[in-house]
Amino acid sequence: MVKNTKKSTTITPKKLLIFSLIALIIYLIIGAFFTHIVVNVSDSHAGTLFWKSDKNPGKNEFVYFNFKHPLLPKNIKILSKKLVCIGGDKLQINDKFIICNEQKYPIKRNQKTGSGKPIKQFYYDGIVPKNKAVVWGSNLESFDSRYWGFIDYQKLKTILILF
Repeated sequence: MVKNTKKSTTITPKKLLIFSLIALIIYLIIGAFFTHIVVNVSDSHAGTLFWKSDKNPGKNEFVYFNFKHPLLPKNIKILSKKLVCIGGDKLQINDKFIICNEQKYPIKRNQKTGSGKPIKQFYYDGIVPKNKAVVWGSNLESFDSRYWGFIDYQKLKTILILF
């Protein structure tokens, strides 16, 4: 005769509560981690991993923001760019550069989209208005402030480069 040596496991309410709390903590950690990661697929920063941050955006940091424009495809609702100029800064946008407080960012201007639609140009020489910002895409032909001008600073959210 074979004796049954298996121990019976009883799930007590205390064990169930501990297991549930551990599972909840793991779920929250994984959820927080994956909701903060952004993979950029644009030409400007293709394949770059960003981390969504809660800190206020600073100059020369990458930002993302909700943005609608008639020249953007309907499925693009969020853009990421570099914040280069903020309210109170001296700004010049001409045909070759965005210049903020003497820091130059080279640009190339397109007069038309790939489908032939004209692109409105934005030129400026003065002080950036309060609560406004200028953003720049690192691709020379990026769709950024050289075309649509200022953006509200409050709309910008910081993203940090992971790698």
